[in-house]
Amino acid sequence: MQDKKNDNFLHSIFSEKKYRPLLISAVLFLCFDLGVLIPNYIFSTLLKKDAVSINLAGRQRMLSQKMSKSLLEVKNRQETGNSFKQEQEELNQAYQLFDNTLNAFQEGKIVKNADTEPVYLKAVETERGKQILKEALALWNPYKEKIQPILKADKAIQFKDLQAAIDYSRANNLKLLDLMNQLTIEQEKISQTRSGYLQLIQLVGMALVLGNFFVLLSRSFKRLKRVDQELQTANSQILQLNERLQADNMRMKSELDVTKRLQQMILPKSSELESVEGLDIAGFMEAADEVGGDYYDVLNLNGSVKIGIGDVTGHGLESGMLMLMVQTAVRTLQEVEETNPVRFMDILNRTIYKNIQRMDSGKNLTLSLIDYSEGELKLTGQHEEVIVVRSNGEVELLDTTDLGFPIGLDDEIADFIAQKKIQLEIGDIAVLFTDGITEAEDLHGNFYGIERLCEMVKQNRYFNANGIKDAVIKDVRSHIGLQQVFDDITLLILKQKDTGFSLNQLESENLEPIGV
Repeated sequence: MQDKKNDNFLHSIFSEKKYRPLLISAVLFLCFDLGVLIPNYIFSTLLKKDAVSINLAGRQRMLSQKMSKSLLEVKNRQETGNSFKQEQEELNQAYQLFDNTLNAFQEGKIVKNADTEPVYLKAVETERGKQILKEALALWNPYKEKIQPILKADKAIQFKDLQAAIDYSRANNLKLLDLMNQLTIEQEKISQTRSGYLQLIQLVGMALVLGNFFVLLSRSFKRLKRVDQELQTANSQILQLNERLQADNMRMKSELDVTKRLQQMILPKSSELESVEGLDIAGFMEAADEVGGDYYDVLNLNGSVKIGIGDVTGHGLESGMLMLMVQTAVRTLQEVEETNPVRFMDILNRTIYKNIQRMDSGKNLTLSLIDYSEGELKLTGQHEEVIVVRSNGEVELLDTTDLGFPIGLDDEIADFIAQKKIQLEIGDIAVLFTDGITEAEDLHGNFYGIERLCEMVKQNRYFNANGIKDAVIKDVRSHIGLQQVFDDITLLILKQKDTGFSLNQLESENLEPIGV
């Protein structure tokens, strides 16, 4: 009897005209759901593979640096008559990982990730990515040939083989780093494009579902007057949701405003900059978004001066929070009088790295720190180049690539930290900046560039630090014009004042490895 009633009910649904709108709507709902869920699954899988590609492309930069470092350590061990087996093994590991990963980007195959677990790395898809790989292989293949004799050596390495590998590394390591950075950016662009497609599919699916829903309500309203009450209830719920969304938007805007105010509040005040004996200092920072990811600070603790500048990847709330963490960590280490630059940077990195892991974030930052005393700058950490404009107009560019490693990218960076000393005479100027200045674009997509920045500082070197800063910022704004500002802009000018004592000339610009 019950089965017969069920059969009659199903027959009435499919045969009676009044149920057809409901049946059609149910079928459409099912189709729309499948139309969203299936692409969502496909794109989610692709995005996971993209994440592997991005992480491994980033690792290539570290491996390139590690091979250069290992070559120098092998040479040092051999020249001092010590065993170089450990350094040779480290070189071999970095060589194998770099070579396997580069080949995987070209062909697509299984490689080991940072946890030595096998993961499948898909081949590069875009023409731009393939071109980058082609250029990287053109540099890497001769490099491989020069490294192989060193890896095969048992007791001693031919001097010409070792020197050839080191010379090639010095000549091409930065090029290889730049290509791997370009590959990382290219993989990120692919991932962002797919994320955009996924969001578009979800938006269209939601729009179709909502459209179908309102069509059903409209047809049902014509047939059944009681639906009017249901519509009123639905409208009331939608209004409540809109009010809730407006409240959430106001709350989020308030949180962003608070974070922005916090960033501005912790910037060094004029009185702090003026308290640094011997230096005329001027700083500028402007965020591209509500909250920026750039960092600069000047800390003077009982005559011990610490100057910092950094750039968090991206901008917005998450980057701004990371900037605040860095400022707090640097001040804390300064307050506890940690003077060893390797320990300082290593502790700072581990602090930020663990916070980033807790946040489940992919952010990191470049960071350079300067200790100043009586005309001498001690520079540590990897960031943009440091510009030095001498009082006679001579311009020097100091590369920081070999002075550190991106903060928050790995938990152990002590081996990568080194220091470079810069001696300033009266009237000499040191310029610290983020890439928001050199990569500022005009309406035609042309970068401002480091050459123009150097020339502006050189032309205005007779002004005080604040005058030089104003001239540069005015010129950058003139270059940008009506173009949208895409990145945070930060500039720090340090000009050596007449302190009444004679400063020595720059003694050396060679790297000085520092032990913890």
